[in-house]
Amino acid sequence: MRKLSLVLIEFKHFIVLTILIIISLIILFSNDNTQVRFLRALAVGFYGTIQSGFSAIPNVFKLEKENKLLRENNIKLANEIANLKESKLENIRLSKLLNLKEKSNLNLISGKIINKSLIQTRNFLTLNIGENDSVRINMTVITDQGLVGRIISTSRNYSIVQILYNKDLKISVKCQRTRLDGILNYDGVQNLTVTNILKNADVLNGDVFITSEYSSNFPSGIPVGTVSETGNLDNIFKKITLKSNVNFELLEEVFVLKYLPDKEKTELEKKLNLK
Repeated sequence: MRKLSLVLIEFKHFIVLTILIIISLIILFSNDNTQVRFLRALAVGFYGTIQSGFSAIPNVFKLEKENKLLRENNIKLANEIANLKESKLENIRLSKLLNLKEKSNLNLISGKIINKSLIQTRNFLTLNIGENDSVRINMTVITDQGLVGRIISTSRNYSIVQILYNKDLKISVKCQRTRLDGILNYDGVQNLTVTNILKNADVLNGDVFITSEYSSNFPSGIPVGTVSETGNLDNIFKKITLKSNVNFELLEEVFVLKYLPDKEKTELEKKLNLK
């Protein structure tokens, strides 16, 4: 009791002030005087403004959290849309390859490109298939658009393709329309050219060249490219430039044709220095 008395004595000014404030508020809110009503409305408005200001503070943090969640959801949705588009494009490409496999009587092995070189003089592709998938050196690589190249190296699970745009690759080809024979090679810059075509030969822009039956490395009849330019190389031969039927920059999947050159024919021609 004594302690309570001491506390009351020590805080008597605060207690008296609190009581007076309460009494003043009671009088203020019970008084219907015009001036008092004005002050009361002013006080209520001031209190409401202060309260709304303080209530906005937690809303800022809440909005920031909601915005973060929305951004995360947008990123997820964008990734899902991108994956759906990629799946759609992949289905289109694979459908074309599957259509080729179903229409063809050839024995084909499907593979995916996991690396490529297109800016050198000896360009190549790396495939995710190898000896475990029955891929062998010298097998032909194609797409539904035409010839890609040939296998030049293999491991158990991977293989390297020497493509048309490689200076070391030379292919016997013929004009599909006129049956003229020539040799396809890459000039090391950007063009596929056909040599050994005489100056007066009947070759026009838009003519298609295919692999020839004279080729030791490729089966005949595979589309290689379309003539994009003709002219005179010299007084004897014609200059012919081809555009490959295959878009190597966009190429992602290929087929390896389970075809190997006739070893007996190749060895015989080598002995006689015919190749």
